[in-house]
Amino acid sequence: MRPSSFYAADDGARGITEQLITDAGYDPVPLGGLGKARALEDLTWLLFAAMKDRALVFYRFAVPGEL
Repeated sequence: MRPSSFYAADDGARGITEQLITDAGYDPVPLGGLGKARALEDLTWLLFAAMKDRALVFYRFAVPGEL
């Protein structure tokens, strides 16, 4: 099983977004259009909380242009 990556994208960008995620070695997981982007950003706080409690969570964060 490959790792997955959530994403939010409007219909016009969905295909290229999925291709980029796949090319990076992940399975894309669509969450909806850009209206869901804020919820996806808020997910980071949930991940931090889980890691604080020593949950086995791996999520990669990168600065734009570093991937």
